[in-house]
Amino acid sequence: MKFKSILLSSGAMVLAITSNYSALAQERTFVLEEVIVTAQKRAQSQQDVPIAITALSTDFLTNNDVHSLEDLAATVPGFVTTNSVNYGAAPLAIRGIGGANGGGNFFADEPVAVYTNGVYVGRLSVSTSDLLDIKSIEVLRGPQGTLYGRNSTSGAILIETARPTDDVEGYVRASAARFDEYRVQGAISGPLADDVLSGRLAIGYSDKKGYGTNSFDGSNIGGSEDFSARLSLRYTPDENFTLDIIGEYLDQEASPATIAIADLSNPLSASPFVERPDLEQVLNDREFAINDPNFFNAEHKNINVIAHWDLGSVALDSVTGYRKYDWDGAQDSDGTALSLFNNNGNGKNKQFSQEIRLSSNDEGPFSWIVGGFYFHEENDFFFEIRNINALFGLGTDATFEASQKVDAYAVFADVTWEINDIFSLIAGGRYSDENKDFKNDLTVLILNGGTLPPFFFGGATLPAGFVFSAPPAFADDASFTDFSPRIVLNAQVDENILAYASYSQGFTSGGFNVFGLAPDFESQSINAYEVGLKSDLLDQRLRINVSGFYYDYTNLQLRLPVPTGGVNIANAAEAKIKGVEFEMTALPTDGLRIMANFSLLDAEFKEGLIPAVPEGLNFPIGAPIPLSPQDITGNTLSRAPDFQAYVAADYTMSLGENSELNLQASLRYQSGVFFLETNQTQVTFTGDNFTEVDLRLVYRDLSNDFEIALFGQNIFDNRHVTQVTALGSFPNGALNEPAKWGIQVTKNF
Repeated sequence: MKFKSILLSSGAMVLAITSNYSALAQERTFVLEEVIVTAQKRAQSQQDVPIAITALSTDFLTNNDVHSLEDLAATVPGFVTTNSVNYGAAPLAIRGIGGANGGGNFFADEPVAVYTNGVYVGRLSVSTSDLLDIKSIEVLRGPQGTLYGRNSTSGAILIETARPTDDVEGYVRASAARFDEYRVQGAISGPLADDVLSGRLAIGYSDKKGYGTNSFDGSNIGGSEDFSARLSLRYTPDENFTLDIIGEYLDQEASPATIAIADLSNPLSASPFVERPDLEQVLNDREFAINDPNFFNAEHKNINVIAHWDLGSVALDSVTGYRKYDWDGAQDSDGTALSLFNNNGNGKNKQFSQEIRLSSNDEGPFSWIVGGFYFHEENDFFFEIRNINALFGLGTDATFEASQKVDAYAVFADVTWEINDIFSLIAGGRYSDENKDFKNDLTVLILNGGTLPPFFFGGATLPAGFVFSAPPAFADDASFTDFSPRIVLNAQVDENILAYASYSQGFTSGGFNVFGLAPDFESQSINAYEVGLKSDLLDQRLRINVSGFYYDYTNLQLRLPVPTGGVNIANAAEAKIKGVEFEMTALPTDGLRIMANFSLLDAEFKEGLIPAVPEGLNFPIGAPIPLSPQDITGNTLSRAPDFQAYVAADYTMSLGENSELNLQASLRYQSGVFFLETNQTQVTFTGDNFTEVDLRLVYRDLSNDFEIALFGQNIFDNRHVTQVTALGSFPNGALNEPAKWGIQVTKNF
């Protein structure tokens, strides 16, 4: 498909929709609300910002049952995520680039940066945790290298929690749904000292038993239990100074809906090794048989300190963050009731970050922002991979004890010049300097005895119980520097239409492999070109935003499976990505809101070669470990759907002076994807296209600030595999949630 013609068609669509709605634009008083975003580190209308943004408010998140970042995929064009496959971290991808193959390297950085209250979140476990008392979420698509920098190569997600208020207010919300899913969340906010100090306390709890059954012991799979609490304080001694102190605690316990997806070409994918080798049976029955533990537990402790000084012509902002994250987990890697492969691990993570910004307040032709950023992270990690059964030769118990320290520095600047009433120019850049200090100690216990591959100890024959380190303890450090510029030309066609063209760069730093044969890998970088149009039409009753983009990726970091388990990250490819995104919100009649968005994506490797595994290290089972180099030039990137679409309608009708009824319906479609860069077409390694439909009926008692809602999600019970991760011997996959319905009650005060 020619993307030039798509862009022209999108423009024609805008004109056609405008024409069709023109008759409806007469004598109305309802309008679309202005959406304020902070994508450029200052409060602005979303329609004035030359970035592709999807901004979601508290009401939207509540009405669409968005509980975690995983739930955002339905409503944000070009955004893909999935159930957690790998120790609590759901892989995020924007416009075709994400943590390919679902992670597997616990120290690697992801190209989608997540910020909570302006603080960078270094580890992706936040992607599966429950969202608590959220004010807004902004999804910025495209590299955000200048203002957000570290690892925002494909985009950034900005999460803002609700702040304390001057008046007493709060809410309690509780829900119950299929699969014994229960949630309760509440918050109370108000003044603590008149006109000076206010506070807000939010608490949330969720418990769901899971939608899969382990026939081995009758336990549930896919369940979780989360407890979270947040205390926020706001100090305002005068109108020019604000200090926010936010403390958070989160405890997660989960049994991930992860199974070993049987490959029908695998001789071990039949009885008695795998009870249900047919993928369709697994999807329909949701019944598995595993004998080893399958769990993930995590504890988060976070403190943010955010200060803002209005100094007249300039403003000074300070954002300080400290995060502590501990986890442990285990996974039955073979997905069977036999002890073939399993793994377990635990880790500790600490991070500290500090950002200082100085920005202009004047309304002259120039506005600017300059700043500095520091980030420090410490990671400690233990992991054990057990290959127990004698069918697999030696039989090994491999343990990895690794640690990594990261120090990252950056300075940045961004300037906007209003050339005249129509045109403005934005120019900015960010210089980054990162250092990583890494240590890894691999110890292997020989369980059964036998002969090693020729590149280990010369192919020596070892007895059962022999312990060796291969390779010996490894220690190294590496530095990565980068300059990421951004240039944007804006054209304010009129007060309601903005056109823009931009060029930007971004990078994701390199690092070290905990697993695998290659100890380190280099940074990946992107050159991004984008044009866009933002418009509020028909007296602000119709909003249409369109963007088209072209990316050129170099040194693309691929996560490649390792035969003994885990992944090896290598700079094995270059890619070109082009696409179009369309978002529309319309108010055709009083009480009716219609939303629609779609994305078209063409993401392919323009050059790529996956290296072969050394002779003697391959296993003839499960994941396709290449025995010879594989040319992936022209292949489609993994988890990069050609087409995504979302359509939703929301209608509110009055039932009298003090009550109303609201009906919501939404449809989500995603085309099929490949789960591996090698584009295997077996059912094991491809994701089918799918359609999911949600419904929600809400009764609101306006006089008592009370509402009750009935909801159904995936009501036609579409079932599909959302992710497959080739982590060595058996491919592991995650399944979507089947049809679910429930009830939710909310009381505001």
